Amino acid sequence: MIDELKKINFSPQVSKVFCEHNWVINTDSKSKFHCYFVGDIADYYLNVYHGNGKIYLQFTLDLGIPSDKINEILILINTANQNSKEGFFVFDFKFCKIKYNLISLYSINTEENSLIDFFKIKLDFTKSLFHNFVSGVHNLVYGEKFESASLELLFMNNKGCA
Repeated sequence: MIDELKKINFSPQVSKVFCEHNWVINTDSKSKFHCYFVGDIADYYLNVYHGNGKIYLQFTLDLGIPSDKINEILILINTANQNSKEGFFVFDFKFCKIKYNLISLYSINTEENSLIDFFKIKLDFTKSLFHNFVSGVHNLVYGEKFESASLELLFMNNKGCA
């Protein structure tokens, strides 16, 4: 897995961006993920791949999901996907985990500064998105019900002034 990162110029400067966002680079070559982040409610794992002129970021949200709440989680995922223009959530039934996939065009010849900016933007975006999403999951698991309008507001990416 670590070799995949090296293919996309995972230099000390690029690694620094991950560290600034509290992501820990995994140095264990036998591990199934490249980076991880320990949050208050959930832990997050990240795999980075490059191929076909695209860079793939796959985040795994590791939080306990009771089996009786899976239908509500699927509704939450659907709502989040309807309001997300950057990537998409999926539910991995085999491992009972939520994954978020972010796919962007990327050239292997891109300058390192562009790659640094790319990761800064994507990590900032996902931090905000995951905070909202995990808060929604946490509320669902602990018995709060959301109306569909409230769910849409949770994931709305507001721009401009109100």
